[in-house]
Amino acid sequence: MTLIGGKFPRRLAVLALAALLAPAAALAGYEDLANEVQEIVLDNGLKILLLERHDVPVFSFMTYVDVGAVDEDMNKGGLAHVCEHMAFKGTEEVGTRDYRRERELLEDMDALYAEMLAERLKGDLGDAERLSDLEAEFAELQERADALVEPNEFSKLVEINGGVGMNAATSTDATRYFYSLPSNQLEFWAAIESDRFINPVFRQFYKECNVISEERRQVVESSPQGRLYEEWVTLAYKAHPYGQPIIGHRSEIEAYTRPDAEAFFRSRYGAQKIVVAVVGDVYRDELERVARKYWGEVPPAPEAEALRLVEPEQLGERRVVLEDPSQPVVIVGYHVPDARHADTPAIDALADILGQGRSSRLYETLVKEEKSALFAMSFAGIPGDKYPNSLLVIGIPNSGVDPEDLEQAMLDQVDRVAAEGVTEAELAGYKNRARANFVRGLESNNGMANQLCYAEKVLGGWRHLFERLDRIEAVTAADVQRVAGEYLTQKNRTVGLLVTKPAAGQDS
Repeated sequence: MTLIGGKFPRRLAVLALAALLAPAAALAGYEDLANEVQEIVLDNGLKILLLERHDVPVFSFMTYVDVGAVDEDMNKGGLAHVCEHMAFKGTEEVGTRDYRRERELLEDMDALYAEMLAERLKGDLGDAERLSDLEAEFAELQERADALVEPNEFSKLVEINGGVGMNAATSTDATRYFYSLPSNQLEFWAAIESDRFINPVFRQFYKECNVISEERRQVVESSPQGRLYEEWVTLAYKAHPYGQPIIGHRSEIEAYTRPDAEAFFRSRYGAQKIVVAVVGDVYRDELERVARKYWGEVPPAPEAEALRLVEPEQLGERRVVLEDPSQPVVIVGYHVPDARHADTPAIDALADILGQGRSSRLYETLVKEEKSALFAMSFAGIPGDKYPNSLLVIGIPNSGVDPEDLEQAMLDQVDRVAAEGVTEAELAGYKNRARANFVRGLESNNGMANQLCYAEKVLGGWRHLFERLDRIEAVTAADVQRVAGEYLTQKNRTVGLLVTKPAAGQDS
């Protein structure tokens, strides 16, 4: 979700950019970073992580909420994504011209929408005339409520106070909120950022659902690749919620109610589910003071029951074929363990050697030598990391190449790793790239904040972040061959093909 860009003074823009690009050399070194991270745990269970970097007067943060699409209930998929959108709509004090009057109108709209929804769900048995009257009345209430809204006030306040890079993202595993500010705006940040988790107002909710519906149309329904991925992931995960779309199904989006979303928020967005990482020109004493003053007011949520559902072992290859006038695509996915599993470092190495970069086997063989693929790569961690996930191999055939022929060529490369293993040179190349990419990801303030939060909630604690290089170094060629043979098997794979079929009236 992208919001208003910045118009703050040029000097602050330069400082913010400098913070985002601050080199790790300004610190004591990677090995010392683990000793530099400070932890603040508030009475409500919310945790704040701090890494001080005083080279430029700015800081970045990540508010990481351990709530994603995997935490949703059947019939209400996509509500985590809705809560992300609503977090930018303001609070009881931000975004409104008269909250008391606005609240009354919002409650009236909720009651009216419930009647409209009940009538719609009757289908052909519904009263069309009554529904039309309800919709007209609802539109009038919406117009009156909109007149009390101060549009984009939250974003504007952040911008006026020097904020840059404001955005958010919802995944299967979590929802993240982030931006950067001058360090003299620490208390402003603590006040306004915490308030949207304490007193959020889901204003303009039904209008925003229309925005989300259009977003789904663009990224899924009007995108052949998006449709293929959704079909593939639904087929690959027949039980686990990883198989459900993050954005929700259209029928769910069109039936959301504001009370549904508020109930989801209150039951999931508890203080104990939130970790905030702050990296930059911030001192511990001042951060702890404002954190206890503002973030300490975030209420805890009821402890959610742990997810019991485990994806059953796949017993045979699954396939889905879609026809479309667009360019063909091949997806081959294999079930692999979660990010904490001992095999994950070797699986990451396998994905890199097989299909990441111009030196990978897929690129060298299929793109450069055989020219059967316009594009080919592989990567792990799809669709999430908290639970067992998938390693994907993806290819786009060159003109005149049948998708099934490219699929077989891709499978040949997979089978070759399992049969022959990888060379020491390939493994050394992977380790060099992995080390460089990892350290590079910690150089920027926002990159470090993101990695700290991820490690805290996904890996079991932020200190595990600093074990990453040791885990990379420990991988052997035998490990890579073993995981290829164990996980990249025929019965464990799900294949998705997008096959070109000319539109009606179009020449073949």
